[in-house]
Amino acid sequence: NCKEILRYKCSKPTFNGCLTFVIGENGLDLALKFGLPTNQIIKTGNWLGPLLVAAAENGVKKLLLFGYHGKLVKLSGSIFHTHHHLADGRLEILTSLAVREGIAFDLIELISKSTSVENALLTLEERDPKSVSLIWGRMANEIELKSHNYVNRYLSSSMKIGSVLFDRKRQIRWTGF
Repeated sequence: NCKEILRYKCSKPTFNGCLTFVIGENGLDLALKFGLPTNQIIKTGNWLGPLLVAAAENGVKKLLLFGYHGKLVKLSGSIFHTHHHLADGRLEILTSLAVREGIAFDLIELISKSTSVENALLTLEERDPKSVSLIWGRMANEIELKSHNYVNRYLSSSMKIGSVLFDRKRQIRWTGF
């Protein structure tokens, strides 16, 4: 159980207030290759909302969300259960991020008609690298902001939340805090 692991890690005398939530095996493997400390990593499932709150309740000061953009993009749309059977809307969220970044309409249309977030970002990267960089940044900022807002619905917390996003090829595309 992720909450039990979280409580255990936070109760250790060596706990320094920092944790990383990784989404799935790919996230775990990549986080370790990225050099993140093993003792600060918790592999999570799809239900991130309660874990975010539990992190704040257990004294986490800095939380890093490390995962595949196709999962974490949902957080930027305030969807805190990332399993595709429960809630989707990834392309709609990505389209909204592009609109809010002021991306050209033809590129927004391209995103909205894509078959996946990955395909949208790859196509956009070929057509307009500057715009795709803006969207990656907006996605990360919104993930961090919406996650912080989610936690603060349940308790007052100054926990800082950052994100690291990787693509289907397991390439780190954005790091932020």
